Amino acid sequence: MDSLYRYVGYTLIDVTQTGVTSFSLDKQKQRNQQRNWETIHQILSLRAQLYEFESVGMVADNLSKYSFGINYSGVHNIWKFSFAVERPDIYPAELDKYAHLKDDFAITPVILGLDESITPPMPLFYVSGPDRNVYFLTENNK
Repeated sequence: MDSLYRYVGYTLIDVTQTGVTSFSLDKQKQRNQQRNWETIHQILSLRAQLYEFESVGMVADNLSKYSFGINYSGVHNIWKFSFAVERPDIYPAELDKYAHLKDDFAITPVILGLDESITPPMPLFYVSGPDRNVYFLTENNK
């Protein structure tokens, strides 16, 4: 589709897309990574039909280049994902063009103890404050 509105998300939570969809003891970690990935998909699907939803991968990088909370600094694992929607008015509210994305992600439970290199106070997505571990940009605003 030519008229899609594209977004990227960055998170310090391990959301590796493993494709492991059933539990087995030998693939417990991969299943939990996939569960976090599925959580993101479910959250994003609350308001819109998703297009081109994909994992862009994980990189270890200095957080000074990103917009995570001030409680995290130095080099950490960062996961990036991208998605597109058909309408530009799905996520904005007042002056914040990501307001509804933040509302939907706020305090959503996640599984920790995977390949993340940070430890949030609780196993949750934090969208603001010093523990912010997930945020969004439009694709052209890296």
